[in-house]
Amino acid sequence: MIPTLLHTGEAPVQENLRSRIMVMGPAAHGIAAALVRMQSNSEIHSANTAAEAIEILKTGGFDHLLIDNRADGAMSLTIPALSRLDSIENITVLAGPQSSPSISALPGVASVITEPYNPLEIANSLGIEVRDSRSAEQSENNQGRREKDLPEDKNIHGELEDTSADDLEEDERPLALRIMSALVNFIPGLTPLLSMLYKNLALTVLSALFIAFVSYGIMIAYFLTSDDWSNPLQLQRGHELVIKAERDRGELQVKRNLVTQQLADAQNKADRGRSALERAATLTQITSVTIDQEIENHIERQTQVGDEISALEGVLKSYGSSKSRRAERARLQSEFKRRVITRTLFQRSIMNLAETEENIVNLREKVSTKKTEAKLGDQSIAYLKQLKSQLTNDKDKIGLYGGKAAFIPIANQVIEVQQVRAAGKADINEFEVTEKTLHNSLSVLENSITELEKTPMIRALEEPVNVLFVPYDNLDAYEQGERLYTCAIAIIWCSNVGTVGAPIGGEIVTTHPFFGKPIRGQFVEANLTEKSAAQKEIIHVGRPPLFF
Repeated sequence: MIPTLLHTGEAPVQENLRSRIMVMGPAAHGIAAALVRMQSNSEIHSANTAAEAIEILKTGGFDHLLIDNRADGAMSLTIPALSRLDSIENITVLAGPQSSPSISALPGVASVITEPYNPLEIANSLGIEVRDSRSAEQSENNQGRREKDLPEDKNIHGELEDTSADDLEEDERPLALRIMSALVNFIPGLTPLLSMLYKNLALTVLSALFIAFVSYGIMIAYFLTSDDWSNPLQLQRGHELVIKAERDRGELQVKRNLVTQQLADAQNKADRGRSALERAATLTQITSVTIDQEIENHIERQTQVGDEISALEGVLKSYGSSKSRRAERARLQSEFKRRVITRTLFQRSIMNLAETEENIVNLREKVSTKKTEAKLGDQSIAYLKQLKSQLTNDKDKIGLYGGKAAFIPIANQVIEVQQVRAAGKADINEFEVTEKTLHNSLSVLENSITELEKTPMIRALEEPVNVLFVPYDNLDAYEQGERLYTCAIAIIWCSNVGTVGAPIGGEIVTTHPFFGKPIRGQFVEANLTEKSAAQKEIIHVGRPPLFF
């Protein structure tokens, strides 16, 4: 199919000063025709499909590319590939409400125009100075048509508004007829053919419409019955899917770093717990020696107290029983009455008996005191032994209560040992509980990052990766290794361009390339031998649709 080539205005003195403009989209020819009528020194090409655009791009570079994507159609998948071409200086996109945000983010797109589509804004984005033909005849320094002289249409459907016949004095014939007229001067014998076609214009138009309707019906039937088509797409840095994958990888890496930090903190806590247990063991040894020394001292003291009690009790026995002392007192009183002894001897003897009784009372008090001391000593020894048992047992704290005030420092040492040991064990137990969970989380994150880095979206950060959008109904046909085909005209004149690669997980929602409705599917990697195949509207799998 020969691309449409239009030229407007008078050619400049130097041919290289003429700007080249290409219009691409479903209404490209109509928009190009409207741009021609704006009287600018521009070479304008139009392409309704990506295949036509590729053919036109082979003719050389372009200063401006205008893409009609107002319907948010399949052009959304083609624009990222076009934005990377060095042969196009500036790209202007007539974007719909859904595709506008994603297209604006593409680095190669210079201007994105949304509703209402202003003709003057479109012309300015293409570097076209809008001219008034009448003013151009009156003055060489034409300043361009004012904005109010341009027709205003807030809802452009397929082409810019044509300037009126009163404003522009130019050939009003259809574009096809003007091109045919130009070709007549170069092709001998074409005039009779054109004359016949012009006379039979109605029949020609009806035939063309019939062919168009038949082609449209064939395409509808193909898309309703075929399960071998897909949309090619080239992923690269800046694409929304690549940006999302890079953001997901960053989030996973942040989570991995957090888990790694938590694991390191838990390990440090466990190390502090082990140090605490070592300190508790040292304090236990020191305190145990102190308690043993105290027990030994109390045992020695108990032995001395026992000896003293035995000595005092021996002295008490030497005084005899209280009965014998009462008998002695009665004997003295009897002898004094019988005048056997003198008063002085009687009084001295009674005095001696009184001193003996006093000594006996004092001795008994000492014995009682010694016995009390011995009892307290036994209690102290028992308490010290309980304290010692607590050094290795932090569950039962009964032995820490009921001791003498003198044992408070030792009891404090035992309590400190228990606290240090308990804190150390708690830190180690916490590490043992969380270590497995943290290691599992770290392993999951590492695997997720590894799997994500294997996907084409991450690989596209280094170099472009070709993928295919495959609707769910067509996924069964796209097995790895199956051949891929592209066609010059949708389903005609096809050639092999590569094979199907590995499937890519995750659901993708885009618009149907023919019906323009939302459609769901998945990405499949494409191993393309023809790089230009990534710029096609659709790709077929298995075999060409019409076997050629």
